[in-house]
Amino acid sequence: MSFKIFAPATIGNVASGFDVLGLAVDGLGDYFTCTPQSHYEILVSGRDADLVPLDPLHNTVSIAAEAFYRFLGVGSRGFKVHIERALPLAGGLGSSAASSVAGALAAAEITGSRHRSDLVLRAALHAEGVVAGPHLDNIAPCFYGGLTLVQDTEALSVYQIPIQMELWITLVTPPIKIKTKDARRVLPEHLKTEQWTKQMAHCTTLALALARGDHEQLAFGLRDTFAEPARGPLIPGFLAAQKASIDAGAYGFSISGSGPTCFALTPRAEVAHAVSRRLLEIFGSAAQVHVVQPRRQGAEIFL
Repeated sequence: MSFKIFAPATIGNVASGFDVLGLAVDGLGDYFTCTPQSHYEILVSGRDADLVPLDPLHNTVSIAAEAFYRFLGVGSRGFKVHIERALPLAGGLGSSAASSVAGALAAAEITGSRHRSDLVLRAALHAEGVVAGPHLDNIAPCFYGGLTLVQDTEALSVYQIPIQMELWITLVTPPIKIKTKDARRVLPEHLKTEQWTKQMAHCTTLALALARGDHEQLAFGLRDTFAEPARGPLIPGFLAAQKASIDAGAYGFSISGSGPTCFALTPRAEVAHAVSRRLLEIFGSAAQVHVVQPRRQGAEIFL
């Protein structure tokens, strides 16, 4: 019997929360239609479909599924999967995390082990580690929904943070690719004490502002003094886009995950749309822009 999984797009880091905070967004994500069978068969359509490997040994969905079977202690059970992509590959919207979560969830559904969320996270983390590095900041919000805080990656300790305010998000994806591993290479290896304490202040303020609904402190929390200065130059037009977004009424503008997708958090839909118009002027018509809101629910299975 076939079933379908929807895995939402996610914003990794959420500016100052490097490898710690993640946010699921509504209205954007990938669909995975799965049919159990004796072997893996992978079909891909949609955005960047020609760039996705069809070999089960190299596809994130099957890698995550195999990891789940192994952690559960059962033999491999293949399936046919049709991946309908909306997320860009190497685009900064958690494409690999979406595939990792979907693959682990598919294996959980096939084995009747959907309640084993610990194994789903562990298997998804394994697959994410193969393709982009072992990070939970996209996997956690993709699986749980909303805003998540990764306390300990090895222990799979994740907490959900309530968002106590209306929030609109403008996403812009310039027509370039940035691989996560490449984006991590440009990061500084060492920080002075005053630099990392400043980043900690921004990150904790961001989490607190969203949890309290504190509009006044949100802009301070969205300042990223660690990754953004290193990764911003990889995105032509980034500084101009940041200034234009804030001038249009956004709380802040930063890089989603490793980029090149960037995001602006705004208080109202009309502000988010105003920001989107400014961003298209800067990045050009080849860029993709979406106006969305946070998604409270994580990945879903439809029978």
